[in-house]
Amino acid sequence: MNRKFVQTLIRLRAARLKEQTAQLKQASRGLADIRDQHDQARDRAACSIERPDTIADLEVLGNSRIKLAKLAVKAEAHVRGITEKVGHARKLNDSAREAGAELQRANISARERSMETEAEQFFSWSKVFGR
Repeated sequence: MNRKFVQTLIRLRAARLKEQTAQLKQASRGLADIRDQHDQARDRAACSIERPDTIADLEVLGNSRIKLAKLAVKAEAHVRGITEKVGHARKLNDSAREAGAELQRANISARERSMETEAEQFFSWSKVFGR
C-alpha cells in the first residue's frame, strides 16, 4: 500500500468521525431541549390545575405535551441512528489507523531485511578479499 494513500485515508476517516460526533452532540442537545420543554409543560400543567384561573390553559398545555412527546420519540430515533453511524465511523477510523501502523511495521521490516542483506554481502565480500 502507498503510505500517502493510507495517511490520507486516516485523515479522511478521522474527519468523518469528528463530523459524525458533532452531529450526535447536536442531536443530543436537541433531544435534551425537547425533554426540557416537555418537563416545563408538565410543570405548568400541574400548576394550572391548582389555580382555577388557569384551568383553561390545560388544553393548550396538554396539546403541547403531546406534540413534544411525539417530537421526543422522533429525536430519540434520530439520535440512535446517528449513534450507530458514529460507532461505524469509529470502527473505520480504528481500522485505518491499524492499517497505517501495519504499513509502518512492514516498511521497518523491509528496511531491516535490506540492511541485513547488505551486511551479509559486505561480510561475504570481506571474506573473499581477506579483509
